[in-house]
Amino acid sequence: MIGLTFDGNLLTAATLTDGGEIFAQAEQPAPGNDYREWLLSVSALIDSLRDSLSNTDRLGVALPAIIHDGAVSFSPYSVLGTANIRRDLQSALGMPVSIFGIGGCLVADACLMGAAQDANLAVGMWIGNSSHGGLALAGRLITGAHGAAANWPHLQLPAPLPQELDGRKCWCGRSGCLETFLSVSGLEGDYERVTGEWRDAGEIAAAAVNGDIVADSIIQAFEDRLGRATATLISLIDPDVIVLGGAGLQLDRLQERIPRKWPGYVQIDRSATRLATAKGGVTPVIRGAAFLAAEDTG
Repeated sequence: MIGLTFDGNLLTAATLTDGGEIFAQAEQPAPGNDYREWLLSVSALIDSLRDSLSNTDRLGVALPAIIHDGAVSFSPYSVLGTANIRRDLQSALGMPVSIFGIGGCLVADACLMGAAQDANLAVGMWIGNSSHGGLALAGRLITGAHGAAANWPHLQLPAPLPQELDGRKCWCGRSGCLETFLSVSGLEGDYERVTGEWRDAGEIAAAAVNGDIVADSIIQAFEDRLGRATATLISLIDPDVIVLGGAGLQLDRLQERIPRKWPGYVQIDRSATRLATAKGGVTPVIRGAAFLAAEDTG
């Protein structure tokens, strides 16, 4: 099996055993906004793993996008456009290709190997350079009529505080979307607005751990917003498990603290819903893409 993901800055691919263990992995910086160069970069990355591939392998690609009918219909990255990436990659690589949204790959992996294996209804929340959602029912990915099932990042921030009504512009053209608050760039932007200094999410998290009061307060605000977002999902969907993954996040801290926020925002008994985390950075996403591709016979 082979999976690949693209987070806006980096292309990462891996070949996996049938049991989901990584056999070989490679990564490289992604090119800018030239689609042809993007395709060539993906092809070069997959070619670097050819020795570990079998003739029956098919590529699963996890993209920061909403996917509909094999094409990108909605993405923060203009390089992806609205191209039929499945068709173009199959032509470039000479192998079967399936493409999925990052959030769907996250929740698919959790259903097969992670915390959602016994869940009837599971929601995935990927928080990275951009944010993405996924939904699974009885272990099967649900994409919806337009490929947009569980597109939570473009809901409005629930119960906003006065200081959160600042008209934050989202790449989608609206303002106040959850992604403008719950993303790596959202966290970094909050820190810069408060301190006048830009630091990346990992540095902010490390500073909080080391007792930096300002950094910790920024992360607490992030946690409260995530608490409201997850509470909204519980009220709308009532999932068995919410699976949280992403880059630059203190996942253990979030897993402990976010459920404490729910009683203030959820009117139902929420004790049966679990918050689980998918550790390993992009690995669960790559694995989920590979698993989904292996099941795709279209």
